Amino acid sequence: MKRSLLLLLSCFLLGCAKLSPPCAPYELAATPPVYFVILDYGHGGFDCGATGMDTGVKESDLNLLVGERVARALEDRGCFVLRTRTDADALGATKRDDMAYRGAILCTDGADCTVSIHMNKFSDRSVKGPMCYYQAGAGEGKALADCVIEAVCLSLGRDPRPANPGNNFVTRLPAVPSVLVECGFLSNPEDERNLRDPAYQQKLADGIAEGILQYLEQP
Repeated sequence: MKRSLLLLLSCFLLGCAKLSPPCAPYELAATPPVYFVILDYGHGGFDCGATGMDTGVKESDLNLLVGERVARALEDRGCFVLRTRTDADALGATKRDDMAYRGAILCTDGADCTVSIHMNKFSDRSVKGPMCYYQAGAGEGKALADCVIEAVCLSLGRDPRPANPGNNFVTRLPAVPSVLVECGFLSNPEDERNLRDPAYQQKLADGIAEGILQYLEQP
């Protein structure tokens, strides 16, 4: 009962934050969801984030595509997923407004964790591969990030790499364990090609979802 009330409150808060709420209509299941996960798809609208150096693909579009695959994978496992956005639009008319609305959603009461989906870019085009950041000093955030990056690397058939400490808005603000996943580098030709491939996007999403669940299912 408590979980159901929290879910109703979440969608009410989203309705207040934006005239067209980013959460899609849903019906409460007969049994409470296993976990409550907030997914943040970085950028959107006027703020496209990074762009591919070879194709010009927008980070904001890729974040949405990969994020929705993560959401469906979690929902298929019985989780309730709250998205910061479900379309290509920003959450506000300015970057300041967008981040304010995004922050309010990320701080929704009752969540078990939050995960922000992004794409990377770097001046050295040889740098490639996924990365996962947690708020420096946050023990549970590190534990979540360790699970996510390990599962992502396994799903993609890549050598394992460590999670990274950082100080990001999306990991600093929430009170629950929070991570930022950089799915790959749009500055690297191989990564850019892969990140536009639906099959590769699905492998990424499966790894992210599996890592989240591995963390949440720990005793």
